Order: sequence, then C-alpha cells, then structure tokens
Amino acid sequence: MTSLLFSSPRLPFSDAQKKAVLNWAKQLGAKNVPSLDATKKCQLFIEDLVTARSGNIFYINNIVNTIAKDYANPLTRFAMQDYPEDCGKGMLQVFNSTKMLLDLPSPPAARVDGMIYFVNELLQESSGAYFIPEQFFLGSPAGFIINGEQEIIPTSTFAWSYEDISSMNELDCGLTGTLDLGRLI
Repeated sequence: MTSLLFSSPRLPFSDAQKKAVLNWAKQLGAKNVPSLDATKKCQLFIEDLVTARSGNIFYINNIVNTIAKDYANPLTRFAMQDYPEDCGKGMLQVFNSTKMLLDLPSPPAARVDGMIYFVNELLQESSGAYFIPEQFFLGSPAGFIINGEQEIIPTSTFAWSYEDISSMNELDCGLTGTLDLGRLI
C-alpha cells in the first residue's frame, strides 16, 4: 500500500512526508511497517521488473478490458472514431493514412438515417444502381481515389438494403441471397 501511495505521479511525497506517514502508521499500532529505505529498495525492485532496458514501462492493465470500458462509457464512446477518415489532399493523423485505410478491416456495418447497411451485401443507391460495399470510412467533399477499380459512394445515396431489395422481388432477375452448397453435391 505504501509503495502505491509513495509512487503516485499525481501525489508526489517528499522524503520527510514519507517518513512522517510511516511514523504515523507505527504510532497507530500497525505491524511490520517498513522503513523508508526498505520502501525505496522495494520501489526500485518493482521498477526493474516492469521497465525494459530501453526505458519503456510495461503495464499489467488489460488493454482489451480498457477499450471495452471506453466503448461502454457514454461519455467517451461518442468521442471515439471507428472509421478511417478521408480528409482530401492530406492526412491529419497517422490513423488516417492510406495504408491503414486499405489494410484495416472495415467495420461490418454503417448506420445511416436509422438504416443499417452491411459490408459485402448487395445494396441499391438512390439512382437505382446496385453495388456491394467493401469498406466504410468517413469522407470529405474533396475525397480521393484509393483504388481505380473501386468507386467511393457516399452513404447519403444508400437507398435499400439487401433485405429491402429482396422483399420487393427485385432479385427475380436471377440473383440469389446465398449459395446452397447442399444442392451442388
């Protein structure tokens, strides 16, 4: 407990204050209260365990749990950005680099005006054209071509999801929803 208290970066203690806390603990009748020298040696031992030779400090915190808590927290969730951002002529952050835009797996879906559209699912835009989105990212009006064979389609033009298209019998032209492997054998 004293190690945590004395090593807090937000609450630095001087040696005189540390001695006063340890003496106070002894006077209250606490058993096995360490000396200031013993606490310093213990602190150095702990620092050696969690610090690399390069000076990097290794933490025991579970990063997955920390990120999950950030997503669950309504105060931090809305400040988080899941999609890479297309800022036009330049990138403002490393997160938005072309490499990450191309290499990151796309979020599985995007919500636009209450409708949910999925990656790798047939969609129809407001002009009536059909397409299958491969990736979602945030874009600006300036935009840029990331693949000459692909077209960037604004989500504002999304009109019908696969479920909507199939319920309107638009797929009567021979498209099927899934491939039935049992019929092929």
